[in-house]
Amino acid sequence: MRIEKGYKYRIQPNKTQKEQLETMFSAKRFVWNHFLKLNMDRYEKNENLLSYYKFSKLLTELKATHPWLYQCEKSVLQNTLKDLASAYSRFNKGPKKYAKKTLEKAARTGKTLTFYDLEGHPKFKSCRDLVQSCKMSWTGNNIEVKEKAVQYTSSGKYRKQNCKIKLPKVKEVKIAYSRPYQGRMVSASVTKESDGKYYVSLCCIEIEHEPAAATGANVGIDMGLKAFYCTSDKEVAVNPKYYRKYEKRMIKEQRRLSRRQKGGKNRNRQRLKVSRWHKRVRNCRKDFIHRLSTSLIHRYDQIFIEDLNVKGMMGSRRLAKSIADAGFTEFFRQLEYKGKWNYKLVRKVDRFYSSSQFCSECGHQSEQTKDLSVRLYQCEICGLEIDRDFNAAINILREGLRIVS
Repeated sequence: MRIEKGYKYRIQPNKTQKEQLETMFSAKRFVWNHFLKLNMDRYEKNENLLSYYKFSKLLTELKATHPWLYQCEKSVLQNTLKDLASAYSRFNKGPKKYAKKTLEKAARTGKTLTFYDLEGHPKFKSCRDLVQSCKMSWTGNNIEVKEKAVQYTSSGKYRKQNCKIKLPKVKEVKIAYSRPYQGRMVSASVTKESDGKYYVSLCCIEIEHEPAAATGANVGIDMGLKAFYCTSDKEVAVNPKYYRKYEKRMIKEQRRLSRRQKGGKNRNRQRLKVSRWHKRVRNCRKDFIHRLSTSLIHRYDQIFIEDLNVKGMMGSRRLAKSIADAGFTEFFRQLEYKGKWNYKLVRKVDRFYSSSQFCSECGHQSEQTKDLSVRLYQCEICGLEIDRDFNAAINILREGLRIVS
């Protein structure tokens, strides 16, 4: 099977290369905002929106009046226009409505809402955005990884020393080449994250991937906060709660940031410290979810999981922080794409299915588990006593098999 995959590496540009990357970020923002304003004016006058081909013709005229745009790689500006055109395409197909938070803020401040405030409408980009990025297309071998001495650590881990990557307009940049990329390279995206570090993501296609072996096993999964999930095989994944683990230190650093004078160097240094703590939590959570999702895909052929309304659950003031810390949406996303790669079925069960109210033995429905403090399910008909999460996972498995059949 051939798949599409991305490889992310950290790069270490020097001072001159950083200035060139900042020029590319600025050019991307300028072109995006310029053509977004053009389309907004046409939308307000009920005129047809400009397509990518119209954008491309106007870009040539824009470069003539702003020569500094020639300092930027041409594919960066072309990809920016493609992203803007696709953003407007998604906006036109979606429902025209205001987000709940937008309506609440307008009612509180007295602001008059316009079409720009509609949910899904493209937004202007700012130099104050914490994450800056640009995408370069691969043409004529203009992006190339130059490998140097190959070394293997005592544990057998692959590592290469003094490697560099050639990027258009930036030339050769030091790269932490931790693993070789496979397949055919299509593009490279350079990103400057909130902690000030630079990364490059290589998008590769036609990668040969060997699917995981079939096991013939099926599983139902019940998600939770105390335990990350419980399976129908009575397996429990403990929720590590990484945000709660580092919360005290993050609060301390955030308070220091609030005392720093705006615009000062000390404030920027403290901002980087806060960003590093948030990044540590994010990386720990992502690693945890990757390990769990990969393990499930390799052990089961059919995975059935409850469809949670995560956005609605975030409205709870008591549980919002814990729900955000769990990373349910990322877990669902990883299960779905890894299932496609390995020919495994990942299916969501309807969120309105009362999995915790049915007895997994006789099928009797009881409302005792509507009280979340009740952790043990006791059936009044057959006398079954079982943990409510295991009971729900078994019911999810049966409902999923019924839907598939």
